[in-house]
Amino acid sequence: MALSDKPPTSEENEIVSKSGWSRLQEIYRQFVEKDYPWLGWAFVYTFTLFFLFVYRCVALNALITMYATADDATLGVVLGALTLGFLEDVVCVTYFACVLWLFDKFKPVVARNFTSRVAVRVCGELLSFSISWLLFVLFTIPVVADVLIVRLRDMRFTFDIIVMAIQEKDNASSFEVSSQEITDACVNASALVLAATTFAIVRTRAAWADLTRWNPTQIALPLGGLYAYDILRLTGSTKNQQSSNDVQELPVTEETEMKEKEKDQTEEKDSKYVTVDINDTSERSEVETMASVDDDNDTTQCLPLDKEKPSRIDKRQLLQRGMIACTGLILFPMVVVAISCACSPLISYSALNTTVNELFGHAFQPNVDGSTSSLDDSNLPWVETYIHHATENHELFGNDTLYRRTTGFQGKLAFDVDVDQKDPPNVLLLVIESFRFHDSHYLVGEEDPSNLFKGSNMTITPNFDKWAKRGIALRNYWSSWRTSRSVESLLFGQLPYDHVTKSGMTGGQRETNLSGLPQLFTAKGYETFFTTGCRTNYDSWDAFLPAHGFETVWSRNEMKKLAESDLGINHSDWDGPEHRALNWGVHDDLSFQLLGDLFVNKTKEQSARVAKGEAKKPLFLTHYTISSHVNYKQRPKWYDEAKKPDFSALYKGQKYADNIKNYLEIRYFTDMEFGKFMDRMAEAGILEDTIVVISGDHGQGPEFGNDVPEDRDVSATRVAGAIVAEGRLGKAVGMVMDDATEQYDILNTLADITGVPEGGLEQDGVGRSLKRKIKFGERIVYSNNPTRKMSVVRGHERLRYDKVTESMLLHNPDTDHDMEKDLLPTLTEEERAEWINWRDAGRRINSYYTKRWEGKCLLAAEC
Repeated sequence: MALSDKPPTSEENEIVSKSGWSRLQEIYRQFVEKDYPWLGWAFVYTFTLFFLFVYRCVALNALITMYATADDATLGVVLGALTLGFLEDVVCVTYFACVLWLFDKFKPVVARNFTSRVAVRVCGELLSFSISWLLFVLFTIPVVADVLIVRLRDMRFTFDIIVMAIQEKDNASSFEVSSQEITDACVNASALVLAATTFAIVRTRAAWADLTRWNPTQIALPLGGLYAYDILRLTGSTKNQQSSNDVQELPVTEETEMKEKEKDQTEEKDSKYVTVDINDTSERSEVETMASVDDDNDTTQCLPLDKEKPSRIDKRQLLQRGMIACTGLILFPMVVVAISCACSPLISYSALNTTVNELFGHAFQPNVDGSTSSLDDSNLPWVETYIHHATENHELFGNDTLYRRTTGFQGKLAFDVDVDQKDPPNVLLLVIESFRFHDSHYLVGEEDPSNLFKGSNMTITPNFDKWAKRGIALRNYWSSWRTSRSVESLLFGQLPYDHVTKSGMTGGQRETNLSGLPQLFTAKGYETFFTTGCRTNYDSWDAFLPAHGFETVWSRNEMKKLAESDLGINHSDWDGPEHRALNWGVHDDLSFQLLGDLFVNKTKEQSARVAKGEAKKPLFLTHYTISSHVNYKQRPKWYDEAKKPDFSALYKGQKYADNIKNYLEIRYFTDMEFGKFMDRMAEAGILEDTIVVISGDHGQGPEFGNDVPEDRDVSATRVAGAIVAEGRLGKAVGMVMDDATEQYDILNTLADITGVPEGGLEQDGVGRSLKRKIKFGERIVYSNNPTRKMSVVRGHERLRYDKVTESMLLHNPDTDHDMEKDLLPTLTEEERAEWINWRDAGRRINSYYTKRWEGKCLLAAEC
């Protein structure tokens, strides 16, 4: 008979489906009925490893592209990351299971406080569910958070993020989060809660999930006759092992509870025994038979360890248990760490289990310490590679430290500033929030090779352009991302401390000795002053600045008091309809007015002292603006209602058009107030007695949104800069410095302009004096962003590279602002090797400062 080709009906499919499900249920029932004591451990490992594996797969592509490129996601890298990741997950789950085992072990202690069986059962189930749920969340939430942050922000989760969130909780409203990020966070939180709840329910309802029924140390090893009992107790049964006061995993109903009791009582009528090796006759006499004791409070007849005679404790068993525990908790993690170190950094970072990495003090992540560099001069200490010794005269305090005494500068001049040492000028370091290079059409140039101004001839910063033309413009001027890091570079000449959530200012660093611009000008008899409209409780600025050289610090609170007393601002105007403040502090229009008043008053005081025959005591002042901080929407009412230039040519048709518009308008606002301040200083004759350095603290990328602005890499790190010395520059007026410079060059530049104090300047910076002329492209600068990549700039070329992996991209930031064309494939082997040498040198100096900051030994010969 021919077989029919007729497809099965829906009823038949349903029968087959039910049949398959019934078979699975039967298999599960039979499996559970066999009552394998290791089922609880198998469940913990299987469930948790599967959960972690799913998240690992979800994030793998994002992890690889975070450290390298999509092309690097080869089969070998993917398999290597998944394999190493699985091993790290096993380490994580092993510690998780051990904590659960400890909970199961001591849970009966709590039960002894209750006399009612119902209370014992209810409280036991509640405790089992709560602790199981909580522990699952605690061990897995770092992984979930890591995956989420990697996908959304290209960052890794660490416990430092939690610390930062707690410390900066007052600034939480300033943290930009997109609606998509909120949605993703809710989805991941829901998945975690669902998984944790499922895990906890099984642990609560299933008697076989009790981890005290068995543990891995009971695995038999070929060490001779061994007892099969728990590591911390000897029992009279291999099933339902419980002390007289212990409470078993509680069943679902009273009926099942009674059945279990009847089953246990039946089994207790039989002789109890301790399992021994039948091949070891010496052990047979150890077998004891114990009569059942009809006691409601004792269902297991366990033999407590403290009642056993020492002669009956098998030392071989203790050795076995110790060996297994040591292997699982110590040796195996060490092996996994060794494997991680042997793998490529890309695989190691892609496989990283954040939970165990944080618990083990970051032992599972690759070492980022810099190595030697072929750039070193074998005749000089290696640190001389980072000191421009051709123009800086100095004395090192050791061969392994940048700590030195700078005694002067030499070499041909790129420009000169007329300074009379008998009448030293005031010095103003003006740092403008989020001021990027390509906000200034003057710095970009008329050719605009990257079409940053979309063919228009407008500029966002007409006042900066005006004063940059009257001074020296720094058009190839770089920073390291985040405001706090700019303090380290601008004031102390350093490559900033490399950390995602911390800076060198975090915690105030009162125990860390530093030497930079405040110390330079203090030694020269200047008064040191720091002002900002921003609050300084952020990142411990209020503790750091007074502790490291500033005699006086004005912040938001001082500015508000002065504005109310001197400028007629009402207290209600700050947060009321007039919007004279933003959540970060006082707007720039008021802070610039108060800064101008301060200079006028200080100049009068200086004139009075000179008239009395006393020392002038000039002023060194650092001022940070704040209005142009993200999100760019907060502005004074008067400016919001004022007519503004039409910047639509720069944002029309773009994805974040409104955000770009807001940024350009607030940038124009700060520039306008800067212009009013400079004009006032010039009209009052103060500007001719003041050297002004203008610098962006970092850039911004509003074109990419506010949640990840640093994704537009060059916009975030290439900043605007200029030196204005009215009446002192001579023929150098209008000079544009096109060679690569960095914020850390300002220390030596001002030391060279104003003169090194008697006895020299102690410092540990890596900057050079821009006043000295060098061959174009001779010197490289480093510009790093801990949340993204590191970079080295030489002339008009910039190498973007990863801290540890081999990922690199070379581009021309003038002609290829958004890094669309990689120039590395066009290089010869020799040229490529040269860039790699500069990259290695960058990694080494980055590691140097990290080590010195953490060791609090920046000004020390040894650390």
